[in-house]
Amino acid sequence: MDERNHHVVVTGIVVKDGKYLITKRAGNREAFNDRWTVPGGKIEKSDYDRPKDTEVHWYNVLEDVLRREIREETGLMIKNLKYLTSLTFMKGEVPVLVVSMYADHHEGDVVLNDESVDYKWVSLEEAKEYDLIEGIYEELEMLDGVLGGEVGVWGKDAGVVEKVRRFVENECKKPTSKYGYDIYIHHFVQVYNYSKELAEKLGGDVEIVELAAWLHDIGSIIYGREDHQVTGAKIAEEKLRELGYDEDRIEKVKHCIHAHRGSQNISKESVEAQIIADADAMSAFDNIGGQFKATFIYDNMNQTDSRKYVMKKLINSYNKISDDAKKLIKPKFDAVMLLLGEEDENRN
Repeated sequence: MDERNHHVVVTGIVVKDGKYLITKRAGNREAFNDRWTVPGGKIEKSDYDRPKDTEVHWYNVLEDVLRREIREETGLMIKNLKYLTSLTFMKGEVPVLVVSMYADHHEGDVVLNDESVDYKWVSLEEAKEYDLIEGIYEELEMLDGVLGGEVGVWGKDAGVVEKVRRFVENECKKPTSKYGYDIYIHHFVQVYNYSKELAEKLGGDVEIVELAAWLHDIGSIIYGREDHQVTGAKIAEEKLRELGYDEDRIEKVKHCIHAHRGSQNISKESVEAQIIADADAMSAFDNIGGQFKATFIYDNMNQTDSRKYVMKKLINSYNKISDDAKKLIKPKFDAVMLLLGEEDENRN
């Protein structure tokens, strides 16, 4: 084998409205017939038949090839092209390096050339239903984490907290989620951030808190708000057991979820359980608009009743949280009460 001989392939995941473009290869292709993949192509010697960018170098050959391949295969123009990961495999005696990138859809509708016979825009969860070429789902999973604000981690190497976060986010994206994706952005993320801050401040078990923060309202997303502390604890048990998590620690996460609802007055038997309950209440002060949305849309309240309800709920939330949580949230509480016109006599 010529040690200098490599094939270099560049592929691109196109993102549009939170979904990813996959294409089905034609049945007459050299490899992976009738399987689903993402656009891309091999770097050819002819790709260097252009003026050099310096005296001896070409810049952005990979990027230019990928733009061309996506345009030829799908008819789309892309923007914001970025690196995701790379992988290698052997094609006979020849090593193949695949550079995976991602980009936003810029212009155009999908028009396939004869290399593909179908296409779909899919969420990460929906992608599981397709016969993807090995490695493609893992790249989609990795990109899902990147776009969610996490450091990109190859799917099988992601830690339990990251796997749980992705699970929750995907459930929030499903059409069956009553509250839509907004609840992930405006509630779960805030609860996670407050929980981690309190855990580090109070010496709580950070991993237990992180897992419980992501899973605390999962029962509400999947089954509805009624008894969601019970259904959520059950879902958490099943998911964490599926991930091979320690049974004793699963019980700690379940207790945090079961005890987090302020309206249930369930005894909090650990500092982690108090942290989750505090963070859940604190998150309301970061999403006042969401509080009003719930009263208008889900409870059909008028403006006057809505204002009274939201004020009462926020006051009750503030009065129930621990002193450490109050210190963190008090500036926001004062600002909200000033905005809504509440008097100091209602505060503890």
